[in-house]
Amino acid sequence: MKRVFIFLLLLCAVLLMATEYFVEDAVLTPDSNPEIGGTLRLALSSTPESFLLYGTLDSAAYTVVMGPMFSTLVEMHPVTNEIRPALAKSWIVSEDGREVTFKIREAYWSDGTAITSDDVIFTFEYFVMNSYARGNSVARFTIPDEKGENKPIIWQKIDDKTVKAILPSSYGPFFTVLSHVYIYPKHKLEPLIDKNDLGSVNKLWLSNTDPKEIVVNGPYKLSQVITDQKIVLERNPYYWKVDRFGNRLPYFDRVEYLIVRDAEVRLAKFMAGEIDFMAISSKDYPMLKQQELTGKAPYKVYATQPNQATPSPIHISFNFDVDDPQLRELFRTLEFREAMEYALNRERIIDEVFAGLAIPDAGLMLPSNKAFYNPKIEELLRPYDLKKANELLDKIGLNKKDKDGYRLFSNGKRVEFNLLVQSSPQEYQDVAVIFAQDLEKIGIKVNLQILDSSLVGQMFGAGNFQAGVRAFGNQPDPQLRKAIWQPGTQLYYWHYSTMDKTKTPPQPVFENMFDWEKRIWELFEKGQVEMDPAKRKVYYDEWQELYHVYLPVIFVCKGMNIWGINNTLGNAGLTDEGMIVFTVWTAYRK
Repeated sequence: MKRVFIFLLLLCAVLLMATEYFVEDAVLTPDSNPEIGGTLRLALSSTPESFLLYGTLDSAAYTVVMGPMFSTLVEMHPVTNEIRPALAKSWIVSEDGREVTFKIREAYWSDGTAITSDDVIFTFEYFVMNSYARGNSVARFTIPDEKGENKPIIWQKIDDKTVKAILPSSYGPFFTVLSHVYIYPKHKLEPLIDKNDLGSVNKLWLSNTDPKEIVVNGPYKLSQVITDQKIVLERNPYYWKVDRFGNRLPYFDRVEYLIVRDAEVRLAKFMAGEIDFMAISSKDYPMLKQQELTGKAPYKVYATQPNQATPSPIHISFNFDVDDPQLRELFRTLEFREAMEYALNRERIIDEVFAGLAIPDAGLMLPSNKAFYNPKIEELLRPYDLKKANELLDKIGLNKKDKDGYRLFSNGKRVEFNLLVQSSPQEYQDVAVIFAQDLEKIGIKVNLQILDSSLVGQMFGAGNFQAGVRAFGNQPDPQLRKAIWQPGTQLYYWHYSTMDKTKTPPQPVFENMFDWEKRIWELFEKGQVEMDPAKRKVYYDEWQELYHVYLPVIFVCKGMNIWGINNTLGNAGLTDEGMIVFTVWTAYRK
């Protein structure tokens, strides 16, 4: 009962909020009078492949869809991460924490149709809990019951404006994971789904869909798609948020995403004032900051400690299921992975690739995340030490070399592998080059395999790689990354044999897991149902330590949050806490 009481207490303030929703997201001063209208200019590196969040794993689609076009039942405050109402104006939690009843506000889709409980249930049935949907969240909404059996969270319609979630057991991160579920329109999408082929959802609302057919509940609706040129959004007149002054959001009439593949061209457009807000690479920060300080630049740039999902921390992975049997055995050998970390020069990478604007590691939890970060992992990081790397490789029998100085397997075959890396951002390539150079010094030949980002994503997703450089964003709660870091899940791509894809939903294959992987799997299961924050942290502290002892992947570093903001852009900037705040629906032109 104590755990339930704590849980209810945390929700109390939210439940008492008024049903009329207003935004307190950013840095507007109380006497501000924001301008209404105009066009916000942003950038994308590619055309989104889909406008259905659950039918794609494309980052460009996420940028356009998540927030600008669609809304969630509950949302996280962009600075404090506190849960607050969104499409659900209020909710009630049962005493045992296993039932949550949501009241949906009076809100409408962009075609004027009312948003109802049916849309929520439809979204969960065909997208969130559809294991055939490429972007599903089955793992986040499947939890153990009292007997330890994994069961899905059930959604039940009470009436048109009331929906109930029935949980198999109490679930600590329930509202956090729910804040990442974007609700889609049943009346538009259900007729398009082939009920005999649930994978058909991945073909819905692709980028060639007529914008008029895409109905949204977010601040903007799709207006125009010009492939490889631009995406245009226009104000959704039915959007339900207003600001503290009574202005209906969003402020801008239009958002234009210019599609610019080349990073140097994107930078030039930002410097020329053609892009209002964009992420800046660390190598460009000194030059931009110097120009800003002259007082002549039309922008400001900010570099802050990492405290949010972007930029994603980079890691290096070795495919435990690679086809080559010698590489497979090697990659599964802990001493080899330890040698690889000793050969990783994080300090050089941070200095040369990120101009000093990065922190080492930071792959699982950020140091700024006081709720979950385990500082002990800083002691577990293996420092750059080629002597120790050499000793470990000798220890596992790779002590013979050919005439070129490369190590040999026992059968005389050279020890070499392909390192897969996407062509953009440039930092990924630079990390791969430095890592390959150091591995050559210890007799390991690395062949860089640099390909287009979309192709690289497909290859990782199919397990069609030997080793790779990749990055996944951080989240405030480990449960939001369960599908990546827990063995036997859909994005645990370096050891796919821990998951049986023939089952619906896919099931973990414990006999293919190492003992430490079984423990990580167990820690996620325990952490997700524990309601006591202190006890949850104990589970996730151990999870972080196991990753750094056994090195399923080797975390490199995470860049600082570096953003450029046009001087004419209002409600975008640095908070007193040192966070960059910007949303497309609260920014305006000064």
